[in-house]
Amino acid sequence: MKRARTASLIAGVLVVATAAIYGQALARGPKGHGGGGHDGQLWLLARAAGLTRTQITTAFQNDTNLKSDFSNVRSTLQAVQSCLLSTPNTCSSQITAYGSALQTASQERMTTWANLFASAPNLTQASTVQGQLQQLRAQRKQIFQQIFGSSASSTTGGGSSTTGG
Repeated sequence: MKRARTASLIAGVLVVATAAIYGQALARGPKGHGGGGHDGQLWLLARAAGLTRTQITTAFQNDTNLKSDFSNVRSTLQAVQSCLLSTPNTCSSQITAYGSALQTASQERMTTWANLFASAPNLTQASTVQGQLQQLRAQRKQIFQQIFGSSASSTTGGGSSTTGG
């Protein structure tokens, strides 16, 4: 019985490790706006929905609003950093501006994703892949809990996020 449990645990860890390694590799799109980063799961779902790499990258590269939004994020972050290094107790307006710039960029990025998915030929397949990803996440969480105890979910990042992960 102990052997079976050990073998089961090892098999589970191998499945999770394989999924973590190859899942990350498959989920990565091009670096930059719209691919990789927090949008990895959306990239994978878009590919499953039948969108090509070219369609996805072109949509993000041609979004002039997104380009200016990310430029604004960079400049407001620089302002926050400068303020934090000079007068950290007086940075509330710079922090607010940075938060607003992040929100605007995030909304524009999600709008671009929404437009892409609206033209996707196979949303059913993407839905199936999403269900499989959720099952893998649950299995990973369960394995970490078996290995590290019930508090492992808070230390492994096993929770869900809105942009993938």
